[in-house]
Amino acid sequence: MAAQRGEGKTAWLIGDYAADIDQGSDWVGVLFRRSYPELDDIIAQTHEFYPQLGGEYKVGAHEWHFKTGAILRLRHAENELDFPRYQGWSLSWVGFDELTNWSDLKFYQMMKSRLRGPAKRKRFRCTANPGGVGHDAVKQYFINAGPPRTLIHGDNGATRMFIPARVQDNKILMQNDPDYVDRLREVGDPDLVRAWLEGDWDSIVGAYFSLWTKDVQVPSFVIPEHWPLIGALDYGESAPSAFLLATTDYDGNVYVIAEYYQGNATASQHAYEINKLIETCPFTGGRRPSVIVCDPSMFVRRRLSEVINNSPADIFRQNGLYLTRGANERIAGWRVVNDALLKQRVYAFAGWTDNLCRTMPSLPRDRRNPEDVDTKSEDHAADALRYLMMYAYRAREPKKASNKDHKLGANVINSLKKKKRGARYAA
Repeated sequence: MAAQRGEGKTAWLIGDYAADIDQGSDWVGVLFRRSYPELDDIIAQTHEFYPQLGGEYKVGAHEWHFKTGAILRLRHAENELDFPRYQGWSLSWVGFDELTNWSDLKFYQMMKSRLRGPAKRKRFRCTANPGGVGHDAVKQYFINAGPPRTLIHGDNGATRMFIPARVQDNKILMQNDPDYVDRLREVGDPDLVRAWLEGDWDSIVGAYFSLWTKDVQVPSFVIPEHWPLIGALDYGESAPSAFLLATTDYDGNVYVIAEYYQGNATASQHAYEINKLIETCPFTGGRRPSVIVCDPSMFVRRRLSEVINNSPADIFRQNGLYLTRGANERIAGWRVVNDALLKQRVYAFAGWTDNLCRTMPSLPRDRRNPEDVDTKSEDHAADALRYLMMYAYRAREPKKASNKDHKLGANVINSLKKKKRGARYAA
């Protein structure tokens, strides 16, 4: 995979497929964008290159046919639900342009099953820029997997590699448009410049929670017995369920103590694991939360795989977890979260809240509704935090510590290097 703006990623994809068209009819490829209008630029670029290689474009079929018998199909797919359209295909080359436009890698992973047949050097090729709904998924799978230009070996014998690219690598662009880099710098936002110009994957473009920094994570400590415990749950079955165990001190600071984060499980399985987390938490002595707030939809009765005519809340209650309907106003909830971040009054235990701390910084705004988080992103832990903050947080300035119990938490915070959190995108 290659990444950065302006360095000719799409042209690289087009050329990589063409490198093996001499394999003839064995060489069948497909190049994906997430939506059909996004294919327009790819189609235009292929017309500049493929006719010189004997390619003929079939307009109705959106395919390039070469004299050798090789075929490249140009297709779009929104998510894994589109996979049945390609289930019977045999492919030797699969390309994804702007992989971060997909919210996750499910369709990408499923298409690996279509890479089969007699062709040699069968492969996947992907490009991406930092940012987008799939930023975190791509970063975790490619960028964080190992050093750049290093083969990473998967469990099934397949390998992958991240190849960084810079705009200066595109010699033709630099020759024809030497002012391009200066125009990129003029966008103003330093994170945007780093992401576009330097390919910096730690610069989150358009992040909703730009106030979420490493300062949010604090060392763990034992929770005093008279600090209340609160649970918050965003429920899913195929999608992950996210449960947060939290507390508040006497000044209203919120601490997320531990999390449960798991997909592809039934309500009973989720309840069992959440109970185990609560009972074995080393910071609370096994105390149970006085309330667990959740999405109100958990109380809707529907047919489930494990039992008929019960709601998820019914099944949780049968397992000793009594749920309370949480406030589900999304935009108001995100504003509460950002207010707590701005005033430095929400913290998460480092090492015990990995999925919350992993996903929060990279959640993008909804392009159609900038006041909301993009619902196609991995927002499960964020939704649980939203229910928690709407219940537990009161928007006010922090008071000075007035008792020894708060000093326990205050000492943890004061031991950190204090930095004011800058807000570019805060709601």
